[in-house]
Amino acid sequence: MPHAGIMMQPLVLGIDCGTQSLRAAMYQPDGLLVAQAIRGYTTQYPHPGHAEQRPADWWDALCGAVRGCLRDGGIPPETVAALACDGTSYTGVFCTDGGHPLRPALLWMDHRAAAEAQYIEETGHPALDTCGRRISPEWTLPKVLWAQIHEPETYAAAERIVEGADWLIHRMTGRWVTSNSNASGKRHWTPKKGWPVAFYESLGLPELAIKSPSEVVYLGEPVGRLTPAAADALGLTPQCIVAHGGMDGWTAAVGKNCFHPGTASLALGTSIVMAVEHNKPLIINGVMGPFPDGIRRGYWAYEAGQTSGASVVGWLVKTLGFNDDAETHHRLGQDAAAIAPGSEGLTVFDAWRGSRTPYFDFNARGVFCGLTLEHSPAHLYRAVLEGCAFGIRNVLTTYLDGGLPIESLRVCGSGAENLLWTRIIASVTGIPLMVSHEKHATCLGSAVCAAVAAGLHPNLTDAAAAMEPLFDTVEPNPEAAKVYDAGFERYRAIYTALKPVMHQQTSG
Repeated sequence: MPHAGIMMQPLVLGIDCGTQSLRAAMYQPDGLLVAQAIRGYTTQYPHPGHAEQRPADWWDALCGAVRGCLRDGGIPPETVAALACDGTSYTGVFCTDGGHPLRPALLWMDHRAAAEAQYIEETGHPALDTCGRRISPEWTLPKVLWAQIHEPETYAAAERIVEGADWLIHRMTGRWVTSNSNASGKRHWTPKKGWPVAFYESLGLPELAIKSPSEVVYLGEPVGRLTPAAADALGLTPQCIVAHGGMDGWTAAVGKNCFHPGTASLALGTSIVMAVEHNKPLIINGVMGPFPDGIRRGYWAYEAGQTSGASVVGWLVKTLGFNDDAETHHRLGQDAAAIAPGSEGLTVFDAWRGSRTPYFDFNARGVFCGLTLEHSPAHLYRAVLEGCAFGIRNVLTTYLDGGLPIESLRVCGSGAENLLWTRIIASVTGIPLMVSHEKHATCLGSAVCAAVAAGLHPNLTDAAAAMEPLFDTVEPNPEAAKVYDAGFERYRAIYTALKPVMHQQTSG
């Protein structure tokens, strides 16, 4: 049943098109959750390092999730004033101007364009100054360049090359737009110069600016209203305003109101993302940024993280022959909590799909170091949690060494529900974690954008403050922190020692 009083005020809908599922959540203008629904879809892995999804599956999931929200919450469609949709980035859709996909979408975690990423990075073009002079194969340009080289027919036929969230926005409104966060964070757009046409041309991609979305809209600005066909499919009304929710890792920062100085957003999802906003542009080796106007006008956004997060924990559980469900994680977590910090000499390097910060080494691979016959599944489970926490500390250390102050981490995502993991992260990093009660804070971030677009709040800053969720604070354990200091050094030594072997394996 719906919450009392919700019929007396407009509602906003936050949509998060994630890696494994699409989540839709309905909120009041004060941030109170009214209803939510999740619909899953599959990922195809046609070759090692490749990851693809069907855009049609996103649309089916979107329709099912929105209708599920309306049904489960008993919400009249006309009550929904606005919606916003964010998504994984960069997940590339090559399609016609009418939106027909020409091939499966290249998911963000697809690393087939590693050689193209290295080539682009080695150009040293000035446009790279806005992304820390580093290029990931997860990003737009390497994947587009890969398509031009390996699938020239697809590239030539593609009238639009857009983000997955852009494609969904077009399906809802008929307009080709992208957000300031996607444009600045993944396509080298700047507010003063727009698309970097000269940069695209230098890479042999002169058509990319034309194939890109026609317009960049800022978070909180309305894109348009639902077309009658989209409204019918979603179960909403054509009066519903549509806004862009942007890039999921940064939208989570909006949903947790990470606009306080010294506050960073930590998203513990399939991957791990630590996003920070700052009032000055800093070039930090190993950090993606500074991205101008990445989230709000006049501020610079920074992103760092690790490619593997909760996905590694889930992989371990399934590899051990268990069901990847809450009951299994609870049982393993209890057993792992009884083991002392350090997992009795077992250390994990968390590069199951390469390593982002600070190494930018997508040929790195995961490592268990120190295995003995005495180690149990609980030891493996704890060691993986600790290894991923060491990866987070590597990110945090890179930020701090670069002069960007971080005093608090606001945490969300599926991994935030794992109490043992949050305790480990706090002790490994030495920083208090503020764990959001709203685990799907990315949905809330999109809802914040929708609320501004609907005129329910004057701007993104005020909306994020008004809709901010509650938090639980997890403090570091000083005794555990001493153990983890030594563990972190072993973690980094593993990469240094095994990097040549990892590269031999991936090249062979």
